[in-house]
Amino acid sequence: MENASKALIIAGAILLAIAIIGIGMFVYNNVSGTIRDAADISTEQINAYNQTFTTYQGNIRGSAAKTLCDVVRNHNLGAQDDSEKVAVFTESKGAEYRAAQTAGTTTTEINTVNTGLQSGKTYNVSFGFDPDSGLVTAVYIVEQNGNAAG
Repeated sequence: MENASKALIIAGAILLAIAIIGIGMFVYNNVSGTIRDAADISTEQINAYNQTFTTYQGNIRGSAAKTLCDVVRNHNLGAQDDSEKVAVFTESKGAEYRAAQTAGTTTTEINTVNTGLQSGKTYNVSFGFDPDSGLVTAVYIVEQNGNAAG
């Protein structure tokens, strides 16, 4: 009789261990799904943020480049801190422009670029992205020699 009660205790312990493992797997699957969904939302938010600026990418007329400067200036005025600001340059500085850099982000600097743009000319617009977040951190507006806008 003593062996039978020990066997029942062992069987109960095994069933309890299987139940705990099953609950652990259930919780893990739910948490990993939530984390994966949160990463997708983050990617969507980054794309939506970047699209505010990237719609101007490529060869554009000066009037559109001026509008882009206005978009960036308004964005920077609403930014909470310097890391959220976007810089504007009239020469390309490369694809990586760290958000911590603040050159080209002030209203005065953006207005200076804006007044230098001419509506009848064509400009090539490209962007610098923060390598960590993927967010647009710089706008490069470079004058093109031809007059054909794309």
